[in-house]
Order: sequence, then structure tokens, then C-alpha cells
Amino acid sequence: MQKKLYIVRHGQTLFNKKNRIQGWCDSPLTKLGHRQAKATKEYFEKRGVVFDKACCSTLHRTEETLKDITDLDYSRYDALKEFNYGLLEGESTDLACQKKDDLNTYYVQFGGETPKQVEDRVEKAIRTIMEEDDAKSILIVMHGSNSFRFANRVEPSKARKMRKFNNCIIYEYEYEDGHFNLKQVIDEHVKDLKEEEDA
Repeated sequence: MQKKLYIVRHGQTLFNKKNRIQGWCDSPLTKLGHRQAKATKEYFEKRGVVFDKACCSTLHRTEETLKDITDLDYSRYDALKEFNYGLLEGESTDLACQKKDDLNTYYVQFGGETPKQVEDRVEKAIRTIMEEDDAKSILIVMHGSNSFRFANRVEPSKARKMRKFNNCIIYEYEYEDGHFNLKQVIDEHVKDLKEEEDA
């Protein structure tokens, strides 16, 4: 059975705005973050996308975003949480890993995860979500790094070409016979929303 999967990054948070490393710690959505989520809802409605199932991570920012997008009942999954940055959580993004080659070890020294650990747990959770019932159109709200890490696991060449960074970007997949086909990464609905409007 072919299914559709839409993975949405959460809306802007206070830590995003303050350039803080967020990971497993949490901060609330800003006003702009809520508007981004509502713009995501409008994007889906205009295209007639109706969800059979909705899921998010156990971090509050994804739950807030999901509630702005749909009224569906939803399930929360611990394994969908963001990359764990260890002792760097809550610190300035200036301390984030700057060299791609160091990513496999950098956060481990602070008690954080490796990209492979993130990809392993997120892929396992998403495959469970896709196979546990007959839902044909699934919404998952999670995080920026782990959304990319999942794309990198299942469609590495496409993930690197399509990578975008906006809050509330949408990764659209088709899923059939255990295979994920990344169709597009969408930011048209949020890219013109401006920070100054959050005042």
C-alpha cells in the first residue's frame, strides 16, 4: 500500500530566536512560530491534504506546532526527539560543531549523540509509525536536525540537494514496500514570514 508522509519541523522557538542550542531541552514557540505553524496548516488545506494520523516528539515545541496544524488526536514518541547535544544544550549556537568532519565525535565528548544514533532511533520510530496501521496520510512534527538526519538515512543524495533550514519546512515522502521516496522539501509557505512581525 502506498502512503504519504509529511514531516514538519516545529515553528520558531524562543531558543531559536536567541540562537541557543536546543536539542532535548525545550522552549516555547514564539508568536512567529505559531504563525509559521498556522501557515503550514493553510498550505495543506489549500492543497487538499487531509491526515489520517498525526504524531510528534515528546518535546513541547512539536506538540504546540502540531496543534496549530491539525485538530486530530495524536501520539507522542520519545524516539522522535531532537539530536541530543549533551552539556551544550541551552548554550550559544557559537559552540555548535563547525566542521562537518567532526560531527561524528563532537557532541559525544559533551555527553551527546552521534548522527548515526539519531538516525537509528528516528528511522526505527518512523518505520513503526508507517506500518502500525492502515493510515494513508501521516503527519509527523519533529525537529530540524533529526528531520534532516532521517532524510539523510533514507535518501542521502536528495537530502543534501534539497536541504533547507526554515522552521516549519515540510519534507514530503511517498512510502511503499518499506521504501521512502523524498518528493520535495517545501518552505514556500514560511520563507517570507519576517522576524520583526513577532514583536
